[in-house]
Amino acid sequence: MTKSNVLASVLYRLAISLKNQDFKKLIFKRHRKDLIYTLSSMKFLTHCIGMKSISPYQAERIVNLLKDTNNIDTDALAESLKESPDESVFSAEYEALLPEMQRILSSCIDILLQKKKGYINSVSLYIKAFHNYPRAFLSLTDKSKISAEEAIEYSKSYLKSN
Repeated sequence: MTKSNVLASVLYRLAISLKNQDFKKLIFKRHRKDLIYTLSSMKFLTHCIGMKSISPYQAERIVNLLKDTNNIDTDALAESLKESPDESVFSAEYEALLPEMQRILSSCIDILLQKKKGYINSVSLYIKAFHNYPRAFLSLTDKSKISAEEAIEYSKSYLKSN
């Protein structure tokens, strides 16, 4: 399992926890603020997954930046990153997913900041649309892994209703 696979598994766990949250709580400023912080952390993780190689120094910085993010066991993450190879190779099909993942997370943050009518439903749809993208970057031995095409189709099923 590469460092990118490790980061993808953390990102997937965050996506699962967000998908299962009660979005009605977003009417409260504190919950919106916490969600924006988590989404920003997810954007950072997505960026890191796209890095071709992650040095031990960069891995340490990633762990330090994620220490305040809920639902991340940074000690286990640090250990997993330490044991993983530095370099990752993705096909162009998988690399094309990364900008779409960033776009969905950015859109979600923008919607939260604007708080226009119906924003809670929109945030829910974007989070559900994002949910399976990290699975495409999981290790080949992980039973949850899906293809890039499957991740795109799943995402489109939510975004077309938005």
